[in-house]
Amino acid sequence: MKVAVFCSSKSDINPQHIKNATIVGEWIGLNNATLIYGGIDLGLMREVANTAKFYGGKIVGIVPVTRKSKSFPKNDENIFVDDLNDRKAKMITLADVFVVLAGGYGTLDEFISTLTSLSFANDKTKSIIVLNFGGLFDHTLDQLKLMAQDGLMDSNILHRVKIATTATECCELLQQCKSHLKSI
Repeated sequence: MKVAVFCSSKSDINPQHIKNATIVGEWIGLNNATLIYGGIDLGLMREVANTAKFYGGKIVGIVPVTRKSKSFPKNDENIFVDDLNDRKAKMITLADVFVVLAGGYGTLDEFISTLTSLSFANDKTKSIIVLNFGGLFDHTLDQLKLMAQDGLMDSNILHRVKIATTATECCELLQQCKSHLKSI
């Protein structure tokens, strides 16, 4: 299974966000999954990749050429792309499931772009798991629900978004996705 993880490149953040990233990375490694991520040796990206690698996962970094020098040295493979839009497109194409960890506007952009792409492609096989620790994404999720209620978007797309409030719940949802993919 290929798991795309969207998350922060910042390090000076709530320590629980770091712990959550390592728990998800551990699940990826222990389940012999492949991590598809931004490929950078910074912040939560480094934490999830380092942990996944330690526990036996394969690591694929999708790295914009302007950030080549910041690539995580333990990546098994680097795919260099022109820019952030190419990075998102490549991650969406390669991954079977998506995990949204703590992050800023870049992470939010990746989440919404993935949701939009899956809807546009009518891809019903892929899910997005949002780790909504501490209510970080409450407003975003509420906004999506409001747009669906107002008829501005198809509410069915929201069924692809699975919400976890803890890293353990996130890993349980990953396990469900893994089982679902095996049954297809």
